Amino acid sequence: LNSNANKHTMTAAMRRRRKKMWTLCGVLLLLLVYLGGWYQRLDEQFFELHTCPACYGQTLCSQLLRDEYSSHSKIELTGFTSWKIINFFNVKNVYYGQSGENSIVLKKLAHNSELKEFDQNLCKASKETENCDVSQAIKNILIKTNHNFSQIISRYPQLFEISEGVRCNHNRSIQNLYDNYIKIDAGPYHHHHFITMLAVNMEPLILNAYQQQQWFPFLHGMCGRVMVENYVGPTLTQLSQVPWIVRADYAHQLLELAQDFSEGEFRLYLTDVSLDNFAVDSKGKVKIIDAENIVMVDPSIPGLDPTEHVNDGFGCRDCLSFSYEDLCGHTFSDHNFFAVCKGILSSSAFSQDLPEGLLHSPPSWVFEEYPLLLSLVEDCAGHPSGTNAYTHALPTRRKAAAALHTQLLTVLQKGGKPS
Repeated sequence: LNSNANKHTMTAAMRRRRKKMWTLCGVLLLLLVYLGGWYQRLDEQFFELHTCPACYGQTLCSQLLRDEYSSHSKIELTGFTSWKIINFFNVKNVYYGQSGENSIVLKKLAHNSELKEFDQNLCKASKETENCDVSQAIKNILIKTNHNFSQIISRYPQLFEISEGVRCNHNRSIQNLYDNYIKIDAGPYHHHHFITMLAVNMEPLILNAYQQQQWFPFLHGMCGRVMVENYVGPTLTQLSQVPWIVRADYAHQLLELAQDFSEGEFRLYLTDVSLDNFAVDSKGKVKIIDAENIVMVDPSIPGLDPTEHVNDGFGCRDCLSFSYEDLCGHTFSDHNFFAVCKGILSSSAFSQDLPEGLLHSPPSWVFEEYPLLLSLVEDCAGHPSGTNAYTHALPTRRKAAAALHTQLLTVLQKGGKPS
């Protein structure tokens, strides 16, 4: 009896403590809402304008800051990211909004901790560690290097630790990004904005330089440390269970993307093929919605290895294994085909949400009429005949990718899905 009584007393005490804890959490939440407001305001603090010109630019500030004289549609946050309390959980700093009839995405392009680290490195590089003003620090660095981008990258590598854009440090590819950027920002601080984006996240630079290509969303512009682009649509993760013939169309497009990126004037190599990094628009077109993880290579650089680099996936079975040295040191590579086939399409894809691959569960008529299709996927992925063992000499991957692309097109036409 005493034992049962003690258990009852302990349970009641635990309930009281739990009730007190939830009451305290509720009070704190109400206090935060009272002090900060329920909705996220698009103000100078949100855009961190005090950091400029160590920011991404100010081409879109008139829309975002509600300038009454602006002729453009006002931009407003929508959905759950318009709630201020979400800032405590929105570690990726991605917000959704509306501009007229267009759905848009606002990105700060880095976690708060990454932006803080960039500011600290900026201050150290300019040797202003006490009461440092990052806006002045970046001005000092540009003056010291005479606005020479290559010199800044070489002299202050700590600023570019998280940047894929400078891994190769090929001058012509960086110059190409800059030449396209000054078409939208020719102001007195455009050098500062360019270096900041190159160091923190080059996504706006990629979107701007390749705006004419079908693979990227439309870039609206920047304000402070926020970039605005079109909302594309649901991600491939969200579309992983749509009818197989629709997924086959997505696979066909991904192979075309791999081809385009591998043979352009500047090679663009994907280093993150998460399904969440690709989305499909209202017309069924696949686009990259996170262009941060792309390595740019200038194949015209003298001394590069003219033979094709073959990514054998060595050292990592369940992730995208690659070498920056190999990508930067060759005129061309099969890396993008490996990333798409092994990372997204194969029966042992990298995605935890879809480990069976985007082409899972094909209908019986595909097996009957196109028995080699899934074998081509595995050949392209690097483990022929459906095995999980990688081969370490894969000169046939590009050939397998081309054959897979052709067969998918035939299947789509047969299945009534034009591509």
